[in-house]
Amino acid sequence: MDVVKSILNSEIERINRTEGRDGKARLNVEFFVNHPWLCLAMLVGYIAVGIVMYASPYMGLGWFAGFTVFLLFMAAMLLLEIKPTYRYEDIGVLDLRVCYNGEWFFSREISSEAVSTLLSSGAVDNRFKTHVKSIVEHKGSIDFYDVYDLARRYEPPTKASGTVQVA
Repeated sequence: MDVVKSILNSEIERINRTEGRDGKARLNVEFFVNHPWLCLAMLVGYIAVGIVMYASPYMGLGWFAGFTVFLLFMAAMLLLEIKPTYRYEDIGVLDLRVCYNGEWFFSREISSEAVSTLLSSGAVDNRFKTHVKSIVEHKGSIDFYDVYDLARRYEPPTKASGTVQVA
Protein backbone atom coordinates (compact mmCIF):
# COMPACT_ATOMS: atom_id res chain seq x y z
CA MET A 1 0.00 0.00 0.00
CA ASP A 2 2.86 2.40 0.72
CA VAL A 3 4.29 1.87 -2.77
CA VAL A 4 0.90 2.47 -4.38
CA LYS A 5 0.35 5.57 -2.23
CA SER A 6 3.75 7.03 -3.16
CA ILE A 7 3.13 6.38 -6.88
CA LEU A 8 -0.32 7.98 -6.68
CA ASN A 9 1.09 10.94 -4.74
CA SER A 10 3.79 11.53 -7.35
CA GLU A 11 1.18 11.30 -10.11
CA ILE A 12 -1.06 13.79 -8.27
CA GLU A 13 1.89 16.17 -7.82
CA ARG A 14 2.64 15.92 -11.54
CA ILE A 15 -0.97 16.76 -12.44
CA ASN A 16 -1.08 19.68 -9.99
CA ARG A 17 2.18 21.05 -11.37
CA THR A 18 1.34 20.70 -15.08
CA GLU A 19 -2.18 22.14 -14.72
CA GLY A 20 -1.16 24.93 -12.35
CA ARG A 21 -3.43 23.66 -9.58
CA ASP A 22 -2.49 25.62 -6.49
CA GLY A 23 -5.86 26.56 -5.00
CA LYS A 24 -5.31 30.30 -5.47
CA ALA A 25 -7.94 32.62 -6.91
CA ARG A 26 -7.09 34.21 -10.24
CA LEU A 27 -8.90 36.50 -12.64
CA ASN A 28 -9.91 34.63 -15.79
CA VAL A 29 -10.45 36.94 -18.77
CA GLU A 30 -11.11 34.07 -21.15
CA PHE A 31 -14.82 34.98 -21.23
CA PHE A 32 -14.02 38.41 -22.71
CA VAL A 33 -11.77 36.89 -25.35
CA ASN A 34 -14.18 34.13 -26.37
CA HIS A 35 -17.41 36.17 -26.31
CA PRO A 36 -16.66 39.81 -27.26
CA TRP A 37 -20.12 40.45 -28.77
CA LEU A 38 -21.89 39.19 -25.67
CA CYS A 39 -19.74 41.47 -23.52
CA LEU A 40 -20.61 44.41 -25.78
CA ALA A 41 -24.34 43.54 -25.52
CA MET A 42 -24.09 43.42 -21.73
CA LEU A 43 -22.40 46.84 -21.72
CA VAL A 44 -25.18 48.27 -23.90
CA GLY A 45 -27.77 46.76 -21.54
CA TYR A 46 -25.98 48.27 -18.54
CA ILE A 47 -26.01 51.70 -20.19
CA ALA A 48 -29.73 51.35 -21.00
CA VAL A 49 -30.57 50.40 -17.40
CA GLY A 50 -28.40 53.27 -16.16
CA ILE A 51 -30.29 55.77 -18.34
CA VAL A 52 -33.65 54.50 -17.07
CA MET A 53 -32.46 54.60 -13.45
CA TYR A 54 -31.05 58.10 -13.77
CA ALA A 55 -34.09 59.48 -15.56
CA SER A 56 -36.71 58.01 -13.24
CA PRO A 57 -37.95 60.36 -10.51
CA TYR A 58 -37.84 57.79 -7.67
CA MET A 59 -34.27 56.70 -8.40
CA GLY A 60 -31.29 58.81 -9.13
CA LEU A 61 -27.55 59.02 -9.01
CA GLY A 62 -27.31 57.19 -5.65
CA TRP A 63 -29.24 54.16 -6.87
CA PHE A 64 -27.25 54.16 -10.11
CA ALA A 65 -23.96 54.23 -8.17
CA GLY A 66 -25.15 51.37 -5.95
CA PHE A 67 -26.23 49.38 -9.00
CA THR A 68 -22.83 49.97 -10.60
CA VAL A 69 -20.92 48.87 -7.50
CA PHE A 70 -23.06 45.74 -7.19
CA LEU A 71 -22.61 44.93 -10.88
CA LEU A 72 -18.82 45.36 -10.68
CA PHE A 73 -18.63 43.19 -7.56
CA MET A 74 -20.67 40.38 -9.15
CA ALA A 75 -18.64 40.57 -12.37
CA ALA A 76 -15.40 40.26 -10.39
CA MET A 77 -16.74 37.27 -8.44
CA LEU A 78 -17.89 35.53 -11.62
CA LEU A 79 -14.54 36.07 -13.31
CA LEU A 80 -12.56 34.47 -10.48
CA GLU A 81 -11.17 31.06 -11.25
CA ILE A 82 -9.83 28.70 -8.63
CA LYS A 83 -8.07 25.50 -9.61
CA PRO A 84 -8.14 23.35 -6.48
CA THR A 85 -5.21 21.12 -5.73
CA TYR A 86 -5.76 17.40 -5.90
CA ARG A 87 -4.72 15.44 -2.83
CA TYR A 88 -4.40 11.75 -2.09
CA GLU A 89 -6.46 12.17 1.09
CA ASP A 90 -9.48 13.27 -0.99
CA ILE A 91 -9.72 10.02 -2.94
CA GLY A 92 -12.88 8.19 -1.98
CA VAL A 93 -14.06 10.92 0.42
CA LEU A 94 -17.60 12.09 -0.17
CA ASP A 95 -18.11 15.24 1.86
CA LEU A 96 -18.15 18.99 1.22
CA ARG A 97 -14.77 18.78 -0.52
CA VAL A 98 -16.58 17.12 -3.44
CA CYS A 99 -18.52 20.36 -3.96
CA TYR A 100 -15.22 22.22 -4.35
CA ASN A 101 -13.01 19.65 -6.09
CA GLY A 102 -15.56 17.40 -7.73
CA GLU A 103 -15.04 13.68 -7.86
CA TRP A 104 -11.84 14.08 -9.84
CA PHE A 105 -10.53 10.68 -8.74
CA PHE A 106 -13.20 8.94 -10.82
CA SER A 107 -12.53 10.87 -14.01
CA ARG A 108 -8.75 11.41 -13.93
CA GLU A 109 -6.69 8.66 -15.48
CA ILE A 110 -3.29 7.59 -14.28
CA SER A 111 -0.51 8.00 -16.81
CA SER A 112 0.91 4.96 -18.54
CA GLU A 113 4.25 5.64 -16.83
CA ALA A 114 2.62 5.34 -13.41
CA VAL A 115 0.84 2.15 -14.46
CA SER A 116 4.11 0.62 -15.66
CA THR A 117 5.79 1.67 -12.39
CA LEU A 118 3.01 -0.07 -10.46
CA LEU A 119 3.28 -3.21 -12.57
CA SER A 120 7.08 -3.37 -12.36
CA SER A 121 7.30 -2.82 -8.61
CA GLY A 122 8.30 -5.87 -6.60
CA ALA A 123 6.53 -4.61 -3.47
CA VAL A 124 3.09 -4.74 -5.10
CA ASP A 125 0.92 -7.86 -4.74
CA ASN A 126 0.65 -10.00 -7.89
CA ARG A 127 -3.15 -10.20 -7.58
CA PHE A 128 -3.20 -6.40 -7.58
CA LYS A 129 -1.06 -6.33 -10.72
CA THR A 130 -3.31 -8.85 -12.46
CA HIS A 131 -6.40 -6.83 -11.62
CA VAL A 132 -4.76 -3.59 -12.85
CA LYS A 133 -3.79 -5.28 -16.13
CA SER A 134 -7.37 -6.52 -16.53
CA ILE A 135 -8.85 -3.05 -15.98
CA VAL A 136 -6.40 -1.43 -18.40
CA GLU A 137 -7.13 -4.12 -20.97
CA HIS A 138 -10.90 -3.65 -20.75
CA LYS A 139 -11.15 0.11 -20.21
CA GLY A 140 -7.98 1.20 -21.97
CA SER A 141 -6.89 3.14 -18.88
CA ILE A 142 -7.27 3.14 -15.13
CA ASP A 143 -8.33 5.99 -12.86
CA PHE A 144 -7.17 6.99 -9.41
CA TYR A 145 -10.10 5.48 -7.57
CA ASP A 146 -9.65 2.09 -9.22
CA VAL A 147 -6.03 1.93 -8.06
CA TYR A 148 -6.93 3.25 -4.60
CA ASP A 149 -9.75 0.72 -4.20
CA LEU A 150 -7.59 -2.18 -5.39
CA ALA A 151 -4.78 -1.18 -3.05
CA ARG A 152 -7.16 -1.25 -0.10
CA ARG A 153 -8.59 -4.59 -1.23
CA TYR A 154 -5.21 -6.29 -1.55
CA GLU A 155 -3.62 -4.64 1.48
CA PRO A 156 -2.23 -7.23 3.87
CA PRO A 157 -4.25 -7.48 7.08
CA THR A 158 -2.83 -5.64 10.04
CA LYS A 159 -1.54 -7.70 12.92
CA ALA A 160 -3.65 -7.77 16.05
CA SER A 161 -2.00 -6.33 19.13
CA GLY A 162 -2.67 -9.50 21.12
CA THR A 163 -4.70 -7.75 23.80
CA VAL A 164 -8.29 -8.52 24.56
CA GLN A 165 -10.68 -5.90 25.81
CA VAL A 166 -13.25 -7.13 28.29
CA ALA A 167 -16.43 -5.15 28.44
